[in-house]
Amino acid sequence: MGVRTVQRWLRQPDGTTNQPQRKRRSIFDPYAPYVLSRWQQGCRESRFIFQEIQKQGFKGSIRTVYRFIHTLRQGPVELPAPSVLDRVSVQEALWLIVRPFDDLELDERRNLLELCQTRSQLSMLHPLVQAFGQIVRKREGHRLEDWKQHVAESGISEVQRFVAGLERDQEAVLAGLTLVYSNGQVEGQVNKLKLLKRTMYGRAGFPLLRQRVLHAL
Repeated sequence: MGVRTVQRWLRQPDGTTNQPQRKRRSIFDPYAPYVLSRWQQGCRESRFIFQEIQKQGFKGSIRTVYRFIHTLRQGPVELPAPSVLDRVSVQEALWLIVRPFDDLELDERRNLLELCQTRSQLSMLHPLVQAFGQIVRKREGHRLEDWKQHVAESGISEVQRFVAGLERDQEAVLAGLTLVYSNGQVEGQVNKLKLLKRTMYGRAGFPLLRQRVLHAL
């Protein structure tokens, strides 16, 4: 159990958390409607159904299909309509929020809209992330202060902590968001030097290191 979990519990008056627990996604979930439809069509062979969903991309074991078929044998089963939280993983949701909205496909935009309707905090987070992405891509550092004000008004603690980190190195951040210059070339040379040094650590002295640096591709 993580420390933050305990801290959240301690902040609750009754010592428990009121955050709803989300059902863990299974790799079988996207194929369950198809298996149910094949069962309703009269197919009772788990092996055949397993081979069919394998061709559709299922990576699980046949035992998962056996368990689902066993449930169907016990009585009628109605699958709930999959929500966007069932269709979209956490990583996919983050990618939808971060990517420029104009670059999203039509189905991705629908998923993003449904996510924002499902979680009000995401509807506030999305414009903040999009605005910051535009500041970075277009080097519009003059908009940074206004963006930080919007973050303060949003009440999203995670983004506010991110802003606090930016303020600790504000001059460098503002330069990176405004100027065309970069220390990427310097960092690349330093990384190459460290790589060469570590590959010969304890085996040779400075003269060989000098030659390898001067003649490195």
